[in-house]
Amino acid sequence: MRSVAFFISIFVLFFSGCDSFFNRGYSVDIVSEKKIQASRKDAILKDNKVVMTVIATYLNNVSALAYYNREYFFIEIYNENQIDYSNVIDYTLNGRKPLWIREIKNDEFDEILRPNNKWSHCYLVAFNDISELESREMILKMNVGKVGAMSFDFSLKIVPLQM
Repeated sequence: MRSVAFFISIFVLFFSGCDSFFNRGYSVDIVSEKKIQASRKDAILKDNKVVMTVIATYLNNVSALAYYNREYFFIEIYNENQIDYSNVIDYTLNGRKPLWIREIKNDEFDEILRPNNKWSHCYLVAFNDISELESREMILKMNVGKVGAMSFDFSLKIVPLQM
């Protein structure tokens, strides 16, 4: 009888430890997944060295409720030398100039507007709303003075997550 009680207590102890793991389960972070799908990355190289890396995120695909009536992009710029190129960067979306550009400071970061790299400079860029037809070939271009140019193709549509 003692051996059966011992076996049952070991069995219960083993599965009670697993119970807490399975109760927590795996949950998908929807905002992070959408942000990854809505992001594009490019870099400028000089003499086989990376001068600047940029991640552009199309915020309308991340949160359509928060970002509407305009086309919004979260731009994360990183360069190893921490040079501020913001004064020489020209943005265009399908050939159109932005309405405004605003730097996002550390104290303004939230669930969506958060950089991947803590040394990055982050900007919110807004353009006039474009038509559904024009969005099929949506290209954001960045011309960084004499440093170089980058192009981010947002033509690929994101398939909504199925839960």
